[in-house]
Amino acid sequence: MIVKNDSIDGILNINKPLDVTSMNVVRIVKSFTKVKKVGHAGTLDPLATGVLPICLGQSTRVMEDILNSQKVYRVILHLGISTNTYDLEGEVLNTKDLNDINYDSFKNIISKFEGDIEQIPPMYSALKVKGERLYKLARKGINLNLKPRKVKVYSLKILNWSSPFLTLDIACGKGFYVRSFANDFGELLGCGAHINNLSRIRNGIFSIESSVDLEDFKDRAQNGDWMNLIYSIDTVLDKLPKIIVDPKIEKIIKNGGVIPDNIYEINVPDKSKCKVYNSEGNFIGIIIFEKSLQRWKCYKNFNLAI
Repeated sequence: MIVKNDSIDGILNINKPLDVTSMNVVRIVKSFTKVKKVGHAGTLDPLATGVLPICLGQSTRVMEDILNSQKVYRVILHLGISTNTYDLEGEVLNTKDLNDINYDSFKNIISKFEGDIEQIPPMYSALKVKGERLYKLARKGINLNLKPRKVKVYSLKILNWSSPFLTLDIACGKGFYVRSFANDFGELLGCGAHINNLSRIRNGIFSIESSVDLEDFKDRAQNGDWMNLIYSIDTVLDKLPKIIVDPKIEKIIKNGGVIPDNIYEINVPDKSKCKVYNSEGNFIGIIIFEKSLQRWKCYKNFNLAI
């Protein structure tokens, strides 16, 4: 938690409820906290619940780092029914009995969805094409031939099978569409499938266990005791190495400059990053390595009150 001149910088881990848009959560947080700059790090559909990181103040500058973090979704698939939206609110397209579907059926195809795979985004999604959301086009009856996108799935774990419902945990990278997975999984099984229930249970360092329900947050905000819910900006940069700099280098970073030669390791991959702290242990920014120029320079600096 960092407060300066009525500004607050940090991240809230909100458990988004059902039937609430991600942008509505942003508006609620903005209204209750009076923080001017607020954003979310990763859209959840209204029908999805779970971890929604809300960035306040200067922490909006690390939203990309949160977006690039690994996510874990818990999804309940309804097998035997396919819909046009790939979820339970859509129009039913096909139904099929599940007499030939069993646990071994899943094990035989699960590996096809792990690793680096290609996925076609669903028409009912917030993805923009030529400035318009796909779901708006879909509601007009417009169906586009979308190109597959490369996404990464770290693991798929079957938690429960109770026909017709299959529960899985999916650990994935940026850009993965659980809707598309549900449809593709059902097609490969030969019976069809759609999402019955979806929750994001982890986004980077943020877990469902450490999240706060939106109504609880509102109550605490009204009582003025919500700021201990805030995660500091550098918390989300847990994968970056940490360095401590002297006052001279601190000044260069605060001014957005280039780090003098031969101060830090240069035998590192291009675009490598480090989080930087001053001699007092305060987080002041991120530096990045430019391999072509063999130098480190300021990537982002933060003027945070302590």
